[in-house]
Amino acid sequence: MNKLILVRHGLTVDNEHKSFSGFSDCDLSQIGRAQAKGLCEYLKSCDVDKIYTSTLKRTVQTIEAYADYKGLEIDERDGFREINFGLFDGLNYQEIKEKYPKETEEMMVLSKDYKFPQGESLDEMYQRNAKELDMVIEENKGNDKNILICSHMGTIRNILSHLLTKNGDIHWNFRLQNASVTVIDMSSGFPIIELMGFIPYSQDLVREPYRS
Repeated sequence: MNKLILVRHGLTVDNEHKSFSGFSDCDLSQIGRAQAKGLCEYLKSCDVDKIYTSTLKRTVQTIEAYADYKGLEIDERDGFREINFGLFDGLNYQEIKEKYPKETEEMMVLSKDYKFPQGESLDEMYQRNAKELDMVIEENKGNDKNILICSHMGTIRNILSHLLTKNGDIHWNFRLQNASVTVIDMSSGFPIIELMGFIPYSQDLVREPYRS
């Protein structure tokens, strides 16, 4: 593999509602679609040989125009999904606090072993993301292809953490805006971050990076 290009999906309706958006399959918002358009224009100058996304439609909606432009099929992978927030999925903090007060207190500990009710823990998500990434790297081993993965902030945090440390310990050390681009040079056999969280569209479209 030559380059690994990581793209976070555009702003969604759940992001605008400040909801916990994990496995909930929400659409891009109007702003998110504008971000995706600007992202596509930027990526037209990039060499990409293969495109992967999660199986959640917000990632596909973000990158499908670029995939069409390049004539590439999108390979959707469950392993690149965001964390499963379980009962909290699709709700904002105030809604969770009112509906699940006891669970809200437990959630605020933010331990990597904390498991969302009927969902998963951060460590379980890391293991899932890391396994999928290793599979993609193995599939593209021994070639000089540029691979693009469009996924979620939590997923990209885990990918970066896995590439750099082989564990999820630095998950919280990264913050990435919607429809941002991160590029890792993989050609030397180890990861070198060339570009981190680049915003290739108007700053008027930038919004706070709520988890999704």
